[in-house]
Amino acid sequence: MLKTFIKTSNSNCFSDTLTKIYFQVGISAVQGDNAGSGSAIAIIVDRSGSMHGEKLDDARDAAKMVLDVLGEANELALYSFASRVERIIPMGPVDDVDRISKEIDRIRASGGTSLYRALETVYDDARKFSSEGGSVTAILLTDGQPSDVTDVDRYEKLAASASEIGMKIVSIGIGDYDETILKKISDITNGDFVNATDRNLVSETFRKHAREAATAGGTSVTLKIVPKESGSLNVFDQSFTVDDGIVTVNLGSVGATPVNVTGSVDIKGGAEGSITAMQAILSYRDTDGSPREDRFPVTLNRTKNSETVVSSINRDLVNEARLKMQMNQVEYLISQGDFDNATKINRQAMEAANATRKIELIEATRKLDRVLSSGSGEVDRKEVYNQTTKIKRN
Repeated sequence: MLKTFIKTSNSNCFSDTLTKIYFQVGISAVQGDNAGSGSAIAIIVDRSGSMHGEKLDDARDAAKMVLDVLGEANELALYSFASRVERIIPMGPVDDVDRISKEIDRIRASGGTSLYRALETVYDDARKFSSEGGSVTAILLTDGQPSDVTDVDRYEKLAASASEIGMKIVSIGIGDYDETILKKISDITNGDFVNATDRNLVSETFRKHAREAATAGGTSVTLKIVPKESGSLNVFDQSFTVDDGIVTVNLGSVGATPVNVTGSVDIKGGAEGSITAMQAILSYRDTDGSPREDRFPVTLNRTKNSETVVSSINRDLVNEARLKMQMNQVEYLISQGDFDNATKINRQAMEAANATRKIELIEATRKLDRVLSSGSGEVDRKEVYNQTTKIKRN
């Protein structure tokens, strides 16, 4: 089962003009029987020649650690790829840890980097799993440029198809990988992007997502935000689609750690009084396999008294929402090679982070500033994306 909260930056809005309000929907699991049911982990390990040695050792250790974290209700699949893709462990229960560990130890490095074919294989398997209401989180570890498909558009289309079935892709890059591709597939599927400059980051990321699978309170989780007395909607920290004004966010499985969906909505002016500004609709598959749908109307008081509107503003939420919006701007500017303006936007974001008083956001924007200030010809895009993702997923 899942629990949900909704916060808004305003409890009042103007009757005579548009009011931009910020919102945050938080979703997390309520722990109970069958936690993790229907939630699977697919581990995808690059075993190309460049992974030889310490990197592949870390991948093996992280994969075996997942076995200790997953619960009886979870399922696991293991893939490796080089010049060809190998399905080492088909999707199924973690019922023979010793056998799976031995299979993990047999992974050896050699050959090229068939990244696209690996993702395509996992997607095909995940599609079968999701048809029964399950959700797959794919943890990808790679250290190189793809040797099969290099067209970013093809990866984007594959990721969009994966998102539709509730599959998340967590991308962990080591060394000389293609950050544009890994960032795209993670963003589109609402997974994480991790630039593993530290060996510990590999095991930490595997552990984090295995724990989320083990504590999952729902799978095939979809959040719809329906405008009522409102105009344009936007979401800053998750990928979404829009159909007839309704925003849809596919979240896959959701565990004990809250998943936030933060955005803004323009509320139209009109007659004074209580209004339903928008409605959040959460649908998912419960741990007992039954479908659930919960509806959460967001009500505001429309007034012509500007002092009433201004005095009710939740500044903390405004600052956090603006910070996440600014991270999108930084990412776009970096993708265009505009490092100067990216630095300027991040300086504004640092002020917003300080105002939230959240240490992790403050530290991330400061680190981002150091990366951006290293010189326009030396900016580490991988680490920029690492920090912006960390802030948006907070």
